[in-house]
Amino acid sequence: MSRLKNFVLLLGALCLCNSVWAQGGSKARAATSSAAAEADRSPLVKVADGRLLAPEIARIVTRGELVIAMLAADNPPFFSVKNGDLVGTDVDLARLIGKELGVPVRFDRSPKTFDGVAEAVAVGQADLGISRLARTLKRGQSVHFSVAYMRLGHALLINRIRFAEVAGDQPLPQVIRHFTGTIGVIANSSWEEFGRRNFPKAKLVSYPTWTDVVNAAKKGEVVAAYRDELEVMQIVNNDPGLALTLRTVTFNDLESPLSIMVGIRDLTLLSFVNELIAQRAEKPTASDVLKAIK
Repeated sequence: MSRLKNFVLLLGALCLCNSVWAQGGSKARAATSSAAAEADRSPLVKVADGRLLAPEIARIVTRGELVIAMLAADNPPFFSVKNGDLVGTDVDLARLIGKELGVPVRFDRSPKTFDGVAEAVAVGQADLGISRLARTLKRGQSVHFSVAYMRLGHALLINRIRFAEVAGDQPLPQVIRHFTGTIGVIANSSWEEFGRRNFPKAKLVSYPTWTDVVNAAKKGEVVAAYRDELEVMQIVNNDPGLALTLRTVTFNDLESPLSIMVGIRDLTLLSFVNELIAQRAEKPTASDVLKAIK
């Protein structure tokens, strides 16, 4: 009887061990299955070379090119065609981004206006917009802005005779801040929005191109032309004789940060672009660009 009792106890112990082992194996299989399911739910996308990338990065890598929206009209030294090649500081930045992503860059220069460049990004026609673009409230409703890669001060190119008619005996700072004359700006550009915000009492007159705006100031059709310090200073630097009829006014408290436009859903691409700008070995300044123009 004692032997039979011991045998029963041993058999019970073996059954208990098998049960515990079976439960452990079941838990391990469940954990493996759960991990596989979690991998299936991952937002990352596997590309041909095996890398797991954010969807928007995978889209670019799979396509095999980075599409950059850029204004049709040249804006040297930011972007212009020289000897058949597209060159400039914005072009260099775009190609650096493409290099880091491991793909060539294709420039889409179909947009006719600066706002049109941002719109191309907003509707998915391009991955990024790099085109001497400033941040505006209008653009901020449909795209993301990268951190600034350059900051430009605001300036006016003033027709001396027309300004004297408006100012009379008032000091220049007072007249400028409460300006009631006419100011020429580029149509569908950030300067329309800046003009409405910074000179609410002035009458803005929009022209198709910057050349048209400058010509209007020279002729006295408008009292002043409004844009960034680079363009305004370049006009007088290129033709010192204009200083007899035109004068420049720059603003220390107004600036236009230039940013890259990124699609509203492309948050990882935005983060990548911001980090690339932060890590750039060369960070061009307004002074550098002025030297390049000369």
